[in-house]
Amino acid sequence: MGSAGPGRIMLVAGACIGNFLEFYSFLAYAYFAPMIGEAFFPDSSGGLNGLLRTMLVFAAGFVARPVGAIAIGRYAARRGRRRAMMLSFLLMALGLALLAATPPARAIGAWAPLLVLLARIVQGFSEGGEIGPVTALLFDAAPPGQGGLYGSLQYLTQLLGSLAAVTVGLVLSVVLTHDQLYDWGWRIPFALGLVIVPAGFALRWVAAALPHGRPQVRGARPPGLVVALIALTVAGGTVSTYLRHFGVSYAVSVLHLSPRVGMLANVAGMLAGLAMVPLGWWVALRSHHLRGLIGVLMALTGVLSVPLYHYAIERPGLASQLLLNCGLFALSSLTLVPLWQAMLESLPSASRVLLFGFVYATTVSLFGGFTPSVVTWLIGRTGDAMMAGYLMALAYGVQAAAWYGLSRMGSRRA
Repeated sequence: MGSAGPGRIMLVAGACIGNFLEFYSFLAYAYFAPMIGEAFFPDSSGGLNGLLRTMLVFAAGFVARPVGAIAIGRYAARRGRRRAMMLSFLLMALGLALLAATPPARAIGAWAPLLVLLARIVQGFSEGGEIGPVTALLFDAAPPGQGGLYGSLQYLTQLLGSLAAVTVGLVLSVVLTHDQLYDWGWRIPFALGLVIVPAGFALRWVAAALPHGRPQVRGARPPGLVVALIALTVAGGTVSTYLRHFGVSYAVSVLHLSPRVGMLANVAGMLAGLAMVPLGWWVALRSHHLRGLIGVLMALTGVLSVPLYHYAIERPGLASQLLLNCGLFALSSLTLVPLWQAMLESLPSASRVLLFGFVYATTVSLFGGFTPSVVTWLIGRTGDAMMAGYLMALAYGVQAAAWYGLSRMGSRRA
């Protein structure tokens, strides 16, 4: 990604540390949803109602994102970007602390789910306030012509945060008994997240104070079609991302596999995804010459998701889970990085941060938070575990169509 001096490295690290912590916390909640559901939303019927309530509270964090984007954005305008980034980081820590410390429903009754709901809302609020300042820092830190690649570091840090969360979960599933994991072991990931808060806060404080201004070039407002295509691209990517990260809960609650199997397969999948990121960067640098290949890869991922899910249902176990997770994560890494570049570079520089941040936060709020809830509801309603595979295929179809539109418009501008 070009040469990078200490100042640029510090800027990138400071921008990414919050994104890492946010996704670590968000996905820890998703991975441990069956355990959290039993602690705070007990379901005496033994069905999926407890998991569904847990996923709805998960969705509440996404509803709060646009509110956070507006509130923290205004705070940044009045008090400065540095203070805004410190505020959002501290709110992340508050959400982690609430999740780690709230007693179960059997101890404090209805207060338990209410406090968990508050924790998710605080986390969503902070994440909504993150997207604008972080995107600005990453774009300002990039060498000329590599703004899209630096913007894609948000996806990389999301993947690393998710990998850290599920790795902790995997270790806990190995060293703890089933009862220990469901009783108190699920709290450990949130407590561990608090450990990195002091160092992360110091890193961000220094990074936000470094000079990172880049003169903005005023440009025409982007066509409404560009904004719509970006929203569709984010929507398709969000649904597929959260379906992949929902995989642990899917394996445990739908396929009735052990948490150890679900988390091991998810770890393997994210490692496969990380291994493909450098190739994804290479593809991104040559995206103008590989538009056809990128579209084919997206369409292929959607087509393959149906037989991969079918095999996982018909032959539930570690082998089928490894195939499902590794296949989907690896293919996604090849296309998501070029997609970030295409979306960010399709907007004029003067409106890139504000407009992309708003579209991203709103679209993720609508589609990301409710994806686990919707797929859980569909499976419970129809009794068909393939609903996850069908939704994955639809998401990639939408993303491929939106990518085709953005690339066609890009070729006309070139």
